[in-house]
Amino acid sequence: MIGDIMREGIKISLMVAAIIMAVGLAIVIGCSQKAEEAKVSSDGIDFVTDYAKALEIAQEKDQKIIIDFYTDWCVWCKRLDTFTYSDSAVIEFSKSMVFAKINAEVDTLTAQKYVIPGYPTVVIAESDGTEIERIGGFLPAEEFIQTVNDYLNDVGTLADYLRMADTNATVEVNYVIGEKYESRGMYEEAKTYYQKVIDADPDDREGYTGDAMLSMGGLYIRDKEYDKGIDQFREVINKYKDTETAIDGELWLGYALRKKGDTAAAIGHYEAFLKNYSDFENSDRIKETIEKLKNPPPTEAG
Repeated sequence: MIGDIMREGIKISLMVAAIIMAVGLAIVIGCSQKAEEAKVSSDGIDFVTDYAKALEIAQEKDQKIIIDFYTDWCVWCKRLDTFTYSDSAVIEFSKSMVFAKINAEVDTLTAQKYVIPGYPTVVIAESDGTEIERIGGFLPAEEFIQTVNDYLNDVGTLADYLRMADTNATVEVNYVIGEKYESRGMYEEAKTYYQKVIDADPDDREGYTGDAMLSMGGLYIRDKEYDKGIDQFREVINKYKDTETAIDGELWLGYALRKKGDTAAAIGHYEAFLKNYSDFENSDRIKETIEKLKNPPPTEAG
């Protein structure tokens, strides 16, 4: 079950990330500020909003910690509050652990400590704050409880998958390890495992190679190796013509061209994309990006 949940979550996260990057949204981590120590309640769950206080309580009670990293503008964070944390089973489940809510744009030091790449990210940790595993994105109540319980029992964790790789290094296992390393900011390790997927299954018989190629390209861009990333996305587009994977590659390619600073190429790419994919559901956002690229706001002097 955990493998199926993770597989779907990975595919959704990758698509969303590509679309968000293509239309120019960015996650900005600002200067560190001290978070409030009071508890806040979400329909029955008492969330500690100060990281140090959460550690103190967890160690006093010898309990695990669930740390929800969120932002005020995050839609899926609000859905966790509305649909998951308000569920009676989750409320009951929370009584055996310390639940913490950390605004990642306020307590940026804690967000940086755990290398939080997007929101919501829920970190399951020991009482001393040592990470056990994390959940990236939204899960409904039943799956949330099941996933947290699995992780607490070392099922589906990074450590669990590394053990699997030692005995049965399948394409899926290597892909999930790559994704887990990437989510923790361990990018070189992630590249290693994504490359294993690409090398082991170049024809993508098992359905992970395209996602691995996109992820590898994204890591190249993160490392400012723009030409490598651009080449990778073009390879994906050519390899997966007329598929959703190719669309993801197109979106990533536009983002890569912008990051490289090749504005003219980015505009041309986005305009060609809209022509080729006239029914793309986020076309308005791409049109807005094109307009901003053509008419950038004036920079302030000084």
